Amino acid sequence: MDNYNGIKSEDSLKWSVLDIRRRVRRTVFTKGINAYLVLVLIVFIFSFIGIIRTNAYSEINEIDMKIGRGAVNKEDIINILEYVRNTRLLQAMPKFVREEIVISIIWSTLTSYSWLLNLFSKNDAYMSRNIGEVFALLMLFVVIYKGVGSFLKKTLSVGVARALMENRCQKNVQIRRIFAPFGNKKFLHIVGVMSIYLIVSFLWWLTLIGGVIKYYQYYFVPYLLAEKPDLGWKEARNLSKEMTKGYKMKMFLTELSYIYLVIVSIIPFGDLFIGLPVYYTAITDMYFTLRQRTDIDRSKFIEDEFDKAAYTDRIKAGEKAEDITPVYKLPNFQIRNSDFDEADKYAITDFIAMFFIFCFVGWAWEVGLHIVKDHAFHNRGFMYGPWLPIYGAGGVFIIALLNRFKNNKPKLFISTMVLCGILEYTTSFVLEFFQNMSYWDYHKMKINLNGRVCLAGLIAFAIGGFLGIYILGPLIKNLMLKFGRKKSIIICTVLVILFIIDAVVCVTVGPNTGEGVGKEYSMLIQNNLSVF
Repeated sequence: MDNYNGIKSEDSLKWSVLDIRRRVRRTVFTKGINAYLVLVLIVFIFSFIGIIRTNAYSEINEIDMKIGRGAVNKEDIINILEYVRNTRLLQAMPKFVREEIVISIIWSTLTSYSWLLNLFSKNDAYMSRNIGEVFALLMLFVVIYKGVGSFLKKTLSVGVARALMENRCQKNVQIRRIFAPFGNKKFLHIVGVMSIYLIVSFLWWLTLIGGVIKYYQYYFVPYLLAEKPDLGWKEARNLSKEMTKGYKMKMFLTELSYIYLVIVSIIPFGDLFIGLPVYYTAITDMYFTLRQRTDIDRSKFIEDEFDKAAYTDRIKAGEKAEDITPVYKLPNFQIRNSDFDEADKYAITDFIAMFFIFCFVGWAWEVGLHIVKDHAFHNRGFMYGPWLPIYGAGGVFIIALLNRFKNNKPKLFISTMVLCGILEYTTSFVLEFFQNMSYWDYHKMKINLNGRVCLAGLIAFAIGGFLGIYILGPLIKNLMLKFGRKKSIIICTVLVILFIIDAVVCVTVGPNTGEGVGKEYSMLIQNNLSVF
């Protein structure tokens, strides 16, 4: 009799590392190419934004730190370190602790956030007068940035858990199920619970041994919230402790059995295509194994589908794939007045609002990117206002023309890449033809077309298109509904007038050609030839 189908007591619960590894292998590699690629995509998305750590993510982080060290003014860092060394707190510390631990951490932090330090250093007189204030503000920013980022990442890990749980129970999981736990206004609740989880875990790690014990006791808190999002911290913590009681060493040995994944992660893309899918599927299978226990409070387990065997085991037992159609109690996350499979209806004011919001977001992205890279503020647009029309036009075209394909994700993805490629190539050609300037250049990127478009950029645009069609578009529509028709018309009219004024200035006076904006075409040719 399968362990997952019957009711068993704690004593009869059999923990088999071999069985877990067998189910994990089948879940990851035997359900078909579509199921495998979706799992890889889930891993890629969440490793990219730092929710789960990968070998590639570590390498990217290291590169960023090296770039920071190379760009920062070394004298500024030395001045700050000398100030810190002379504080009473550090003077009271042993020299080894002061130099090898505290100063090393501060050095690493300052070099990692060199762009922020360089903003302060633009005013040398201020830096000289207020070196302590600069240091305090830098540390405050880092703490807030890291803290907020950690809380949000830990919160979104609940979505990862949900997708992994459903991936175990069916052939093809929908990526949208990542957001299922956050529906019905549960997001802030989960943020609160996971924030407590993060803080409590951190405090226990300060005791070292206690941190290891609590690590395994609280192991399944994200999974419990993924199944029942309205659980409070104490409920989730206590149930996780009950589930793991007597099995912490077995969990540790099961994790240890995947030690070979460390070697796999060294192989290019090995972490993405093998290591992480296998490791996180293994954690998921451990959750389902201990979820069987009958000596715990089972009222918190609300999904009947999770009481059944793994999809691959059910297929092996003789069930037909078409008969395995799980129905979950947790509904899809859905934005009000929108649906994931039906085209949205937009008013002209919605499209105007989208245009300017996307224009501004694109402008802020470009400006922010060059603040980090060049440590200087540049208006990156060829217009004078805070907008980049290509982002606005691209976003509006994608939503207006491709919104109809919401129920066909592959077609939508490819169509978005094609549309954005045509738009970006055409815009680059027009700007170059009339201004003899290149505002972007992809010649050094792999798989590019005349330096005007590249594959990596088109994939990024396609992902952005998904975000616009499924989330941003509906949210902007709801925002305009809140304003009301009259206010929406007034806002859109004002923005259009300002944009027209900017366009007239560009035509009569000339477009923005300030520092950091575009390159003379002759200079661009010279730079590209120098590559060869």
